[in-house]
Amino acid sequence: MVSPENTDWTFREISTSQNTHGLHQYPARMHPEIATRIIEKYATGSKTVILDPFMGSGGVLVEAMLHGNNSIGIDLNPFAVLLSKVKTTPLDPKKLQSIFSEIMESAKIDAKNNVEYDNAPEKLKDNMDFWYPSDPILKLPILKNHVNQIKNKDIRNFFSICFSLTTRRTSFQKNSIYKIYRMKPEKRDEFNPDTFKKFTEICSKNIENMGNFYAKTKPLNSKAFTILGDSRNVKEQFDKVRDDIFDKGKAHLVVTSPPYGDHGTTVAYGQFSKHPGLWLDLKDKDELLSVDSNGLGGKKIKDSSELESPLLDKVLKKIKKKDAEATKKTNLSDRAGDVYAFFYDLDKCLEQLSLNLKKGKSNLCFVVANRTVRRETIPMDEILIEMAKKWDIKQDGDIIYRTIANKAMSMKNAPENISNYSGSTMNQESIVLLKY
Repeated sequence: MVSPENTDWTFREISTSQNTHGLHQYPARMHPEIATRIIEKYATGSKTVILDPFMGSGGVLVEAMLHGNNSIGIDLNPFAVLLSKVKTTPLDPKKLQSIFSEIMESAKIDAKNNVEYDNAPEKLKDNMDFWYPSDPILKLPILKNHVNQIKNKDIRNFFSICFSLTTRRTSFQKNSIYKIYRMKPEKRDEFNPDTFKKFTEICSKNIENMGNFYAKTKPLNSKAFTILGDSRNVKEQFDKVRDDIFDKGKAHLVVTSPPYGDHGTTVAYGQFSKHPGLWLDLKDKDELLSVDSNGLGGKKIKDSSELESPLLDKVLKKIKKKDAEATKKTNLSDRAGDVYAFFYDLDKCLEQLSLNLKKGKSNLCFVVANRTVRRETIPMDEILIEMAKKWDIKQDGDIIYRTIANKAMSMKNAPENISNYSGSTMNQESIVLLKY
């Protein structure tokens, strides 16, 4: 039973990388055990259709498949869609091991013979040594060449994700944060990765985890559909999925963790995905480079409308006052406008969910966090509940609070974008349960 009393929601001792969850880094992933617990509670059988309108790296879809349920995930980020597709495509580990051996045999021959491939991303090509030591500059193009020659698309995608993680683990980028920052000079001087060794380690681990997922899902008939699209128009995304997957065009259970605010000032999903996406030559390059500006709150809203949340109105009033008092004017001067734009877009998503869920038979689980703007706490959990009411989506039980024990997020930030002026980031999540 989903209950806040006497139930541990921290999952501090439970891995977040089992099955295919850990194939690749991704910012602010929902803990798989949250999805598991919600699906076990609300999925009444294998015909319950699960939707994650903010799919990210596809963790909810992985858990849906493991429970025998069909699922749909939607995301604006082409890299997230590819990663989710790989994580939800069961592959025979024996075939993967065989292909891996072929890749490494060919790659080592090329390296020995000093073969060079001109396939580095155009946007990085002229300053590769700014981002990489000498070994990956030589060997990443070799690996990319042989991964791209794999004929089977699903297997090629799997090794593309392994290669993507290798490009990050062998670069001067800080791996502890998700915005694009280089290591300090002294760290760069000591950093000398063995590219082939790192790729081998990543592939070995990922093949093993895919093998576990393959064995568990093989007896099941569950499928996941990963869609590059916008949750401000769910119906348009549903039209990309076979009719027989739905219950008369509708889904039943939403399990999701939306952004906690606009991407520019919270979690920079687009920045994180930029370099991997460029290395993989993702065809949706414009979308890749526009993830942060296209996300919720990425664009200012000129005409304000009533979102029917007294709490939001109250906090916007406080932030507007601090905007006016701010002595340092930056591109973040209109923070009230940023906050309003985010909730305006979130409201559009709630409306779409009300139109595409089975009324009277649907449940929703939102995992959110309460951020601060201008040192004012924004109670996103309570605002969400207030906003949802007008779409006939109602609270279903108390808010459940959990400490973020192992979510990949920075613990400090610069909320006003002022040097030497930092604040704590979100270290607690709220699990909001709703019904429709």
